[in-house]
Amino acid sequence: MAFVSDDFHAKKLSSYGINIKTKFIDGNEIKERNSDGSKNDDISKGIVCAKEYYINNALKHKEKQFDSRIEYTYVAQEEIEKDHKCPNCGMTGKVKDFLNGCPYCGTHYNIEYTDKDLGSKYHYDRVLRNNTYRIVVGVIDFIISLIICFFWIKNTSRTFNAVDIGKIFVYGAILTMVLYYFFYSLDAYVILGPIKRYKDRQNKKQQEFWDKSGLDKKEFYNNLNYEIGKYYYSKENVVDYDVIDYLDFTSFIHDDRYYIKVVVELRKVLYEHGKLVVKYVDEDFTMVQNTNEVLEVKNGVNYIKCHNCGASIDVNAGKCEYCGTPIKYLQKWILDKK
Repeated sequence: MAFVSDDFHAKKLSSYGINIKTKFIDGNEIKERNSDGSKNDDISKGIVCAKEYYINNALKHKEKQFDSRIEYTYVAQEEIEKDHKCPNCGMTGKVKDFLNGCPYCGTHYNIEYTDKDLGSKYHYDRVLRNNTYRIVVGVIDFIISLIICFFWIKNTSRTFNAVDIGKIFVYGAILTMVLYYFFYSLDAYVILGPIKRYKDRQNKKQQEFWDKSGLDKKEFYNNLNYEIGKYYYSKENVVDYDVIDYLDFTSFIHDDRYYIKVVVELRKVLYEHGKLVVKYVDEDFTMVQNTNEVLEVKNGVNYIKCHNCGASIDVNAGKCEYCGTPIKYLQKWILDKK
């Protein structure tokens, strides 16, 4: 049985033979969790620092740029090693023995262990995140350096031979590194300065939004990320996504229901013709506050009964397997599909 938070993703990746190895910075350690379950380190408030995408065990793509504000906690090993007793038949064992249901009576369980939180706001380095930018700057620096060194050596040398040509490339390489650092630093002050100030204003605006609304920010972000995941993994060719930034928030009330529209900058990883394609997009998601009764799924083991017939249910199934009654909403905030 897949964990509640991993279910949609796991099914999609398995269908394409894709395994994503995600590395986390957890304190002073680098830890790893793989989507195929081959490695599942426990993590306490770790931030994602890298992802490696494998298709049929062959490395196809890497990503290293992530939103450092989102912290993840995974305590799967701690949970599944706990003692557990089936409330239906009384069978005892470890939680890991019940991941696919009670071995004796078939009672369903749902295991949930993830927790996400947003820490301090940081401005996002929009210019330098792109490797193309770095390459272009390096090439331009090298060309400029060769031209400068050519005229310098040409005008200061008594002769101009193969040794002098070699000097042009050696001195040019040294000057390239100096110029590269100069242009890189210049961008940090000239280009990134205004971006940082703009992001600071946006961050202040967003903080004022949450302070004024009185809503649970952590709960909303968790619900938003869960709904975005469901939305994308329902699309045939989307195999992964990462939130780069939350750009804007707007709230309104319609028909006595509270709505929040969020503009999100995303990186999508698509599976097209056997290859992985990366795209950056800005998308609008409108979340509406759920007025129906919410089925709460807590960290750890969840033994959930159908509210209609009382049978044990798997919330990932969407409905009771015994009587067919749809399962209640899991989220207090849900995606408005209008």
